[in-house]
Amino acid sequence: MGKLKVLIANALFHPFSGGVEKHTLELAAAMARQGVEVHVITGRLAGTKEEETLRGIRVHRIPCTELRIPRYYPPPMIVAPGFYRSLQELDAKHDFDVIHLQDRWFPDFNLAIAYAKRACKPNIVTLHNARPVGIAPHYTLVGGLYDSLVGKRVLRKADYIISVSKWAAGDIGHYGIPRSKITVIRNGIDAKVFKPGSGKSFRRKHGITGRMLLFVGRVIRQKGLDYLVAAMPEILCATPDTKLVIIGRGNRLEHVRKRVKKLGLENNVVFPGFVNERELKAALRECDAFVLPSLWEVLPVSILEAMASGKPIVCTDAGGNRELVQNGFNGFVVPKRDPKALAHAVARVLRDEKLRKKMGRNSRRKAVAEFSWNRIAALTIDLYRNAVAGCKRAPTTNGTAALARLSQELSHRKLKFENYLESFETQWKKLFKTSLDQRGRLE
Repeated sequence: MGKLKVLIANALFHPFSGGVEKHTLELAAAMARQGVEVHVITGRLAGTKEEETLRGIRVHRIPCTELRIPRYYPPPMIVAPGFYRSLQELDAKHDFDVIHLQDRWFPDFNLAIAYAKRACKPNIVTLHNARPVGIAPHYTLVGGLYDSLVGKRVLRKADYIISVSKWAAGDIGHYGIPRSKITVIRNGIDAKVFKPGSGKSFRRKHGITGRMLLFVGRVIRQKGLDYLVAAMPEILCATPDTKLVIIGRGNRLEHVRKRVKKLGLENNVVFPGFVNERELKAALRECDAFVLPSLWEVLPVSILEAMASGKPIVCTDAGGNRELVQNGFNGFVVPKRDPKALAHAVARVLRDEKLRKKMGRNSRRKAVAEFSWNRIAALTIDLYRNAVAGCKRAPTTNGTAALARLSQELSHRKLKFENYLESFETQWKKLFKTSLDQRGRLE
């Protein structure tokens, strides 16, 4: 087999910053270094170029509309009704060997699977998210509704599924996806970029002189920050000089600020907001421990960045976190929604310098040995080659027509989608108000 030509489809791409987008960029760049001709088709956000070559990746951006539905989907919803035609034109020009869809949450881009079926080309979907169950009631409802209408069909139609964690691979079995169809290839990290180091630039900028506890991520319900804030008084009893730094922004930021103020923690919690890559790396190098109190995760890139930076991790047992953090080895894993357990684990790490250093060294070793992007890219390329070698499909039309029609219909109706969701949630809350109140005390 000659040089592989691969098209990766993802509604959002660099410079948009998020876990999936970082994954797509680093994976594509690593594969390009290993001799694969990699193209990315994505939405053209404001201020970006229509065509460019970035780190060896040929990027094609198509016209799109950004819709903001923060209560239901933190990133912008990308509407691109011309996606299918753009994909056809790109494939006619470049004749791709494999078409790889990076996410199932954007109906227009899901048509990459329908197109690949019709064009007799092997196709792959990366499973970055498992079932949307357990984040919050309205996420479970709306996410479940979307998956019932669209997501399940995309996953079932795909030739191969890459799951970024064993947990997600097992969880998606509830959709009737055969395990034999799924290959686990985890997220990666550039251990040359994220690495241990010295310096105090971030601490000086934010007036931090004592212990520094760091959170990095979107400030959304899923991340469980209410429980971390609730744990802070007990953490401060054990280590009074601790400051919690919350890097990120999102629709719960003001809510979290209010909870901090209500508990009188303004002098112990720092909100830098969104920071650039240089400041992020400095914060990771200078913190004493990294904390992720999530209610739901698959395999968080933020933990990998902290591990590569040589830090001990305290996280919840959400999703695939246990595949990154070994309890007592490179950090502690505690139950979700348990501020007391979270406080105890954080205090134990912050009080014991010898333990912190040992866990930090173990984090670094594990990140380098198991999660390098070169290793992740090599595993992905092997799957591509196996997919191409095993592709003996005849052209199909009827099998994917329904998926194509559904995705296009959702795309054209999406401008009214937010109003529909608001109405749906209102009715649902009326029916289940008692349950929502009970679960919402801390959330």
